[in-house]
Amino acid sequence: MLNFYWYNFSSELSAQQIEQQINDICERTKQYERMEEIMLFVCVPTMSLEAVCRSVEDKELVKICSQCFCAGKITGMPSPHTLKAIGAHAGMTGLADRRYLLGETDEMCRDGVYELLTLGMKGLLCVGENMQMKRSGTAKQVITQQVSTGLSKVPADAVYRMGIMYRPLWEFEGKETDLDYALEMIQTIKQVSMQTLPQLPEPLPVFYGGEISPQQLTQLLKKQVIDGVFVDGDKMTSDGFINLIDTVQAAF
Repeated sequence: MLNFYWYNFSSELSAQQIEQQINDICERTKQYERMEEIMLFVCVPTMSLEAVCRSVEDKELVKICSQCFCAGKITGMPSPHTLKAIGAHAGMTGLADRRYLLGETDEMCRDGVYELLTLGMKGLLCVGENMQMKRSGTAKQVITQQVSTGLSKVPADAVYRMGIMYRPLWEFEGKETDLDYALEMIQTIKQVSMQTLPQLPEPLPVFYGGEISPQQLTQLLKKQVIDGVFVDGDKMTSDGFINLIDTVQAAF
């Protein structure tokens, strides 16, 4: 069974620090077979991305993802062509800060994903709702729109290079994890992805980006409810991330 592990580096780290930590993660997880046991992705801030892509030692063990990109011309955001030119493997779009603070629309995410995939790269579409949406009962509608629009231009021959990360934003406001609610949203994501991409033999890989224990993660992976986890460097050190991988993989 293939499990996906995503680590999102803090922008407070220098490119050299990120490079060192990526090499450490690779070295300490190299006993796991890539594409069979685990797939490892690291998400790197824009300011450090080119240096990290140039310096990381073994790109067979890890896939480097940009934390943001845009098909349009937005200052400070690399284009998919730029990501490919500097050697990144993937791009991430739709993170909450860009959706709710900077106004990144579902259509912008859709166009970015399309361009990324046509260049032969991998794409991660991030979706999620805030507390107001959860309380008002509109969360499922919001998630449905984010997924259906974001995937609407995915080429048929590129679906295997797409994944979706779900993050319930209210958890980051100090609210207690509601895993049952999150699982309902994950099921919605899977259903909508199948409806939007009817050529899929099965739903796209879905990664959980909320608070979750190693025990909960193991249980959900074994039940194939989710396909992996997305971890923020602000909440877990790279050592903790490696320990998480070891703990979960020991159960398989």
